[in-house]
Amino acid sequence: APAIAAADLPESGIDALLVDRAGRLWIGSQHGLYMRASDRAPLRAVPIGDGGGNSQKALAITALYEDSAGRIWIGGRTLGAYVIEAGGGKARPVLEYDARSGAPKVLSDRVRSFVEVGDDAIWLATEGGGIVEINPRRAGSRRIRHQPDEVDSLYDDDVLALYRERGGVVFVASTLALSQHDPQPDGLLTVRRSGIAPQARLSAPSLLAHPDGSLWLGLGSDGVDIIEPRQGPLGRLRAGAGDPRRALPKGRVLAMANGANGGVYLGTQQGLYLVDAERCHVRRIEFAERSPNTTVWALAWHAGVLWVGGIDGLWALQAQADGTHRLLRHEARSLGDARVTAILAEPDGALWVGTRVGLARLPAGGGPVEQLPVSGVERDQMPSGYVSSLLIDQRGRLWASSYGNGIVVLERTDRAGRRWFRRIGVADGLENNSVNMLLRDGAGAIWASTDDGLARIDGATFKARMLRAADGVDVLAYWTNAGTEGPHGELIFGGSSGITVVEPAKWAPQQVTVPLAVTEIRLNDRALPVDPYNHGSGQRQEQKQEHEQAQAPAPIEVPPAGRERGFSVAFAALDFAAADTSTYSYRLDGFDSDWIGADAVARRVSYTNLPPGDYSLQLRAASRGQSWGEPLTVPVRVLPAWHQKFWVRAAAALAATGLLVLLVQMRTAYLRRRQRELQDMVNERTAELRATQSQLEQLAYADPLTGLPNRRMFNDDLRYMAARAMRDGEPFTLLLIDLDHFKQINDTLGHDAGDALLVEATARLKLAVREADRLSRLGGDEFAVLLAHTSDIEVINVICQRIVVGIDAPMGFNGASMRISASIGAATFGGEPGGVEGLYKAADMALYQAKHAGRGTWRCHTPPTPAYKPRAEPELV
Repeated sequence: APAIAAADLPESGIDALLVDRAGRLWIGSQHGLYMRASDRAPLRAVPIGDGGGNSQKALAITALYEDSAGRIWIGGRTLGAYVIEAGGGKARPVLEYDARSGAPKVLSDRVRSFVEVGDDAIWLATEGGGIVEINPRRAGSRRIRHQPDEVDSLYDDDVLALYRERGGVVFVASTLALSQHDPQPDGLLTVRRSGIAPQARLSAPSLLAHPDGSLWLGLGSDGVDIIEPRQGPLGRLRAGAGDPRRALPKGRVLAMANGANGGVYLGTQQGLYLVDAERCHVRRIEFAERSPNTTVWALAWHAGVLWVGGIDGLWALQAQADGTHRLLRHEARSLGDARVTAILAEPDGALWVGTRVGLARLPAGGGPVEQLPVSGVERDQMPSGYVSSLLIDQRGRLWASSYGNGIVVLERTDRAGRRWFRRIGVADGLENNSVNMLLRDGAGAIWASTDDGLARIDGATFKARMLRAADGVDVLAYWTNAGTEGPHGELIFGGSSGITVVEPAKWAPQQVTVPLAVTEIRLNDRALPVDPYNHGSGQRQEQKQEHEQAQAPAPIEVPPAGRERGFSVAFAALDFAAADTSTYSYRLDGFDSDWIGADAVARRVSYTNLPPGDYSLQLRAASRGQSWGEPLTVPVRVLPAWHQKFWVRAAAALAATGLLVLLVQMRTAYLRRRQRELQDMVNERTAELRATQSQLEQLAYADPLTGLPNRRMFNDDLRYMAARAMRDGEPFTLLLIDLDHFKQINDTLGHDAGDALLVEATARLKLAVREADRLSRLGGDEFAVLLAHTSDIEVINVICQRIVVGIDAPMGFNGASMRISASIGAATFGGEPGGVEGLYKAADMALYQAKHAGRGTWRCHTPPTPAYKPRAEPELV
């Protein structure tokens, strides 16, 4: 194309360029917009209307973009953005619509970049205003801004550039970081707020789908929010003053159940309540046999009977015509444990009851309770542990989730009445065996909320697929037994920092073809070009075969000069959105007998001293949990040395064929053997050094009885986390744990029993805390936990509750049953004066308060959160 003379260009220079699909050249400068319609056409100025669209004025252009519909988007330095329709016409200003009133106004932010994220959405990067999403087909817009309490929000509001990769993920470059966002999560959605209280972060320990189509959210604070998932908020029920029998109490709503005539039963921390169908009246349900203020943990309604579970067993109530409730049945010790955690009614009226130690069943029509035996050894029996939720699948099988034991499925019951279970855990694909809630979709798959994201389990093969932040799951911790199937078939899981909504019909595993590319080739110390080996990468198989037949790249020729004849190849999968999930392997066909795993960080292959001949280096990658992709082939030719050439060997064969062949073979065998010996020596010495270092570190920093970090290691970790918190402004929490009445175990059963109890308590503490948390033994019966990046009181309460529940279960030793409790003191470090000494003192004071409160509980001391301090350097998210 002919060049444009400098005299014809804007004097202020060029800030943006665009060649559209029609071949037109657009030029943006500080003095306006210019366009050349064709290679021979002159450059002309394009007038830009002002906010009123009447006069014409020069606009400083900062960005140009063409969307899939052919519209030209123009970003301005001071006057917002303009758009020219595909059919031409004047540039019109981009309008932003008020979120509440819907009134339009001209966008006035400085726009730096554009990207199309879908058929109905264009993202505009602004200076200080975050991202503005414009719907060009309908009159609509919204602002995407930084939210300090949301891990999946925009990192900061000063956005510099936008880029959309082939999988649909948008990369956002801002002043402080480079982050990635999925604008269309394909059936997975995180909801942070209910819309009723816009500033209140959503924490939902219980969920309920009402027959009228509404969704009830039992809150982690006080009351219930009621919404219609596709229309918005409907109302709220809040704790009130006055008569506690006529208003909800303070505290969490732990369970909900639909009752008769549209009414809803609410189980709270301070008793049982009933809300009428019009949501106008709330009253407490009382009956003489149970204290009205006792906590309700689980509810179920079936055939006109309300089943209520708490720490005092299982209660069956029947509503009377006068509004009172009559007690039909009460079970406590017969359940095996009186602390009821989950209730599920079968269609025939039988009732499954989960407790903190196992499972029980009440047969239909009454009769004695069946307490299922538990076993920690036999894999086909019910394990002992906290049952968090229950479910019946499409085949009528019972599923039960638990802490520490994953999921169990009741597969069959033999003629003798023995129950046979199947366990689903880490070996089947679960990342974590602490499972909170089970839900079933319409296709028969089971979805489970765990302590490390969501899991989708195939109902036929029992194989689990984990979904985490990269898949759109951004809730940090889920509540026990918090979940429901929505009115439109969606699955909703309640967490401490929001709710996760799954639309199974829309969700599907991402099938992204990720090209593999050679990034570097080195022949000894000389770099070779890589383009010939990457041409055609990412094409379909038939296209790739045609290309290889037509233009096969020349092989890498390894010369015979020098003793160390070798080459190296570096390669990578071009998956920018999920690079951390990629795995690699390689094989030199003609030399290696099988595929060899490659380091996912270095991704480099090296070979030296290869025998002469033609080889084929095959490289492959797997990304996002998919199978291995089509390998990329790099031909290699190792040239023979002078003594390895045919004419030399032929001439030598006339004189001493046998001797020369023997010498060559002996030399080749010696080199290979020597290489193996040297490599074995290096590997052996490296292993010895690592073992010695590990043994010394173990002796210095580990507790010999439990294997946990000792007080010395704990002090180092505490100081390190405090320094990082002071630097980055990210708080953390210290838990001090004391086993109550531990001395009585040593005095009555001996120190062997005390040691066994400490080992078992350590195992239970490991199951209760998260993998990122740091558990240590300070000495005696004292333990400590450092919760990294954690200051949310709801998350702290969830972890403390698990610890108290886990320690409380009985422990066996030589036929005797030991049972103790744990008291916990928690304190959060946010960089306030006092340092680690003040933090330890605060946690110790909270521990004293927990013991003074009766032991077997926890108390929290949380200091005010300091002002946010920006990081010294940007970080990639």
